[in-house]
Amino acid sequence: METAVLSTVLNMLGPKLYTFLQQNHELRRNLEHDIHYIQNELRMIAALIDEHEHRPKHSGTVQGVWIQGVRELAYAMEDCIDRFMHQMTKSGHRLATMAVRTKFATVIQKLRKKSEDLSKLRENYTTVGSSNGNDTDESTISRTFLAYERHAPASDTVPVGMDDPQDEILEMIRETEGQRRQLKVISLVGFDGLGKTLLAMKIYQSAVVCEEFHPRAWVSAAGKSAWDILKEILRQLGSQSQEVDDYSDINKLITSLKECLQAKRFFIVIDGIQREYWNSIIKDAFPVDTGSTSILMVTTAIHSIANACSSGNGHVYVMSPLDKEHSRELFLRESSWDDYPYGSERALSTKCDGLPLALVSTAQFLQSKGQQMPQEFAKLCDNLGMHLEREDTLARMKHVLVRNYTSLPGHAIKACLLYFGIFPSGHLIRREKLIMRWSAEGLVEADPFRSRLDVAMDYFKELINRSIIQPVAVSSNTEVKTCQTHGMMLEFILHKSLCDNYITLLYDQARLPDQIRCLSVQHNQARRGKMNSDIDLSHVRSLTIFGEADDSVLEFSSYELLRVLDLEECNNLKDKHLRKICNLLMLRYLSLGGAVTTLPKEITKLKLLETLDIRRTKINILPIQVIKLPHLTHLFGFFKLEDVGQNMSKLQNYLSKKSKLETLEGFFTDNDQGFPQLLDSMINLAKVKIWWENISNASSNTTHLSNGIQVFIQRGTDMNDVRSLSLNFEECIQDQENILNFSLEDSCYLSSLKLKGKINRLPAFVTSLKGLTELSLSCSDLLNGDVLAALSNVHCLHHLKLTTGNLHKLVIRHGLLKSLRRLSIVVKSMTQPEIQQGALPNLESFRLLCKDLNGLCGISIHYFGPECLKEVTLDERMDHETKEMWKQAVKNHPRRPKVSFVKTGEVDQMQNMEVARPAENGATLALAAGIPRSVPAVDIQRQINNGSEVYVA
Repeated sequence: METAVLSTVLNMLGPKLYTFLQQNHELRRNLEHDIHYIQNELRMIAALIDEHEHRPKHSGTVQGVWIQGVRELAYAMEDCIDRFMHQMTKSGHRLATMAVRTKFATVIQKLRKKSEDLSKLRENYTTVGSSNGNDTDESTISRTFLAYERHAPASDTVPVGMDDPQDEILEMIRETEGQRRQLKVISLVGFDGLGKTLLAMKIYQSAVVCEEFHPRAWVSAAGKSAWDILKEILRQLGSQSQEVDDYSDINKLITSLKECLQAKRFFIVIDGIQREYWNSIIKDAFPVDTGSTSILMVTTAIHSIANACSSGNGHVYVMSPLDKEHSRELFLRESSWDDYPYGSERALSTKCDGLPLALVSTAQFLQSKGQQMPQEFAKLCDNLGMHLEREDTLARMKHVLVRNYTSLPGHAIKACLLYFGIFPSGHLIRREKLIMRWSAEGLVEADPFRSRLDVAMDYFKELINRSIIQPVAVSSNTEVKTCQTHGMMLEFILHKSLCDNYITLLYDQARLPDQIRCLSVQHNQARRGKMNSDIDLSHVRSLTIFGEADDSVLEFSSYELLRVLDLEECNNLKDKHLRKICNLLMLRYLSLGGAVTTLPKEITKLKLLETLDIRRTKINILPIQVIKLPHLTHLFGFFKLEDVGQNMSKLQNYLSKKSKLETLEGFFTDNDQGFPQLLDSMINLAKVKIWWENISNASSNTTHLSNGIQVFIQRGTDMNDVRSLSLNFEECIQDQENILNFSLEDSCYLSSLKLKGKINRLPAFVTSLKGLTELSLSCSDLLNGDVLAALSNVHCLHHLKLTTGNLHKLVIRHGLLKSLRRLSIVVKSMTQPEIQQGALPNLESFRLLCKDLNGLCGISIHYFGPECLKEVTLDERMDHETKEMWKQAVKNHPRRPKVSFVKTGEVDQMQNMEVARPAENGATLALAAGIPRSVPAVDIQRQINNGSEVYVA
């Protein structure tokens, strides 16, 4: 039974009880003994659950019954606290809450009794339950497949869709003129089941490798220590078993292996590294300079391991899913069918998601069921998560999914992964939405060094690092904008979540649980039925609606304990619903969409609200009550502030003392004196986005906005703070120059600046900014040489993006922009640039989207990042001759970076999404398919990977 969410709730309740008691002195005096007992018991239960998770043998049914009782206790405790807080907030008056406190005391005493009973149950039955010495089916499966992984795949396995990847990697392996002749480490990285081992074996057995490399060795790292890996390599290289077994000192083992490989051109594969012991042990065992190019190839699902192994003279090759045609070929070959079952191709494509292991396992599973009616095949496809638990043909796929899940470090990150079950299959999920929802749900807690959002971001990065979730849209500064889970991983986590009543899908479950806590409404007309009006929604903490929902679901008076309300994709949300939403006093996260045009002033009741997202609404005037919300931290939309009138000074004074707002994305302004005058009063702001409209006689407001921007920048006094500013002036060049015509006297830190407008010169303050690592300049006309020359004075840039109609006289001289890691240019036409040798020594990524590019345009790509260039991305619309010239130029680069030609009719569309301002109704830039408005044009490659053409040279 799943315990990640339960453990997370248990660990959250202790601090929650403590905080709650601190705020309620009378309760603390009367109930302190009872609550301290429950706190201690909760800690003990959480520890026992954690111990249970790490036992090699489980105690089966008894343990399951006890955990179910603990779950009920934890949820009852959470309900008790939240209902009391709700009533206290609602009543407000000390005398009015006396009855509430009495009721709370009674419930707490009952919960203590239940906790004592659970403790006795554990003591009475633990011995009986522990006597069961049989391994679980899951542990048997794990042992079986661990043995399988310790051997290389059969040589007669015929891979599909691996010819191009094999050719790419063989190009990396071949020695070229001028290349350093030393050890090269090539890391194949990607989610388990993508075919890393098969690809490595195909290369290992290729004629080129067999003829040119001696000796060769293949070692599986599954379940092995670094010591075991090195001993196995030494054994395969010819050392006697007795000699190898005698190595009790790791240093002697390393020395012996090094001596064995010295002056030889070897090829060694270490398959399936899962632990980060490369830098501490393994790398020292291989000689670097052998007089020839030796190859060490590793496969792993963890990006940090791949990066560590291939740092220096190495390559990281990121595995991609199979495209549509290769997926079809593999599925039909394994199923022995001529075609997909009628009507099932789309569902199978989404669930298998180009993952070879998923395609093979699913094909064999469906083939084992024999001939079926289309409806029966549809049912089998719909319930793959359930069949993963039961079917032998899916056992390998299950093993991969279980291992990825159980290897996650801690219960909280596992609960965060299970949270993906809320979203429909194939749905793109915004990173910022996800981490803010995790925080609002209470799945993450702050620690002494990190805020809740920082912890959530670290969890997100770790899931990306382990290849468990995949980035879809990535910005020019490598920040993941949108993501999704692999199709089979979603099936796995959704089945776990549904079985343990963590997530409820309203129209997709035959039987709904008695207590619904996390409700996802996914509109599916084919399966949708009438909702039972008797369903109890009073325990729901999270509600997410995709498409349309029944009126009974939109009866928001039923959800008194709701923390997270995500309605941005709810099609039938109306203004009339908002007044009842404003009575949801426990809300922490609110996202709106639909036909909503106004926010009622009653929103002032949402005292606990932390995030408000109205980007997908038609709201263009923001009530003052919103920015006065005491806990509001993140505000997203495209709006003006309503007329403040004579209350400006009072509002400024209030905000300077009370505002917690950190993100304001964003407001547009003309002749109003709202946000421009309030900017310098919001002292916690760290992320601001502003659109400027050209209104005549607006000089007063120009001054206010200029002062506000200057104050915002000057508040950046800590180089460790992440602060960003985005300014969009369209064609208002005079206003733009007036507003940005200021200088900075002291050291000011701003990490990201995005400037869109008619840019004739770089504002003077930019070159004096400290810590500016990301700069984006967007100009619809000409970005001239003066602006580009001034960029050379910005010394610590890591990411530079230039978006313009015409790029004229781009000159980057030797010794300048030494820190630049990523250079992105989106342009219609450009004159011959001059990028001198040594100008970009640390460049890792070069992106140039220009369909009319004429040959290499004078760009000497071999000057770019001679030690670190990893990728070159170009416009697929270039003519064939130009493509071939770039392929050859990149092939001659000493690092042999990957070159991708992005097939995109969407480049212009994506560019417009990024730079356009909101129209008068503030909502014409509604998000499409969950992709945020600010998606750079260059980052669409991953969005079109399946079923679209991406050329790789």
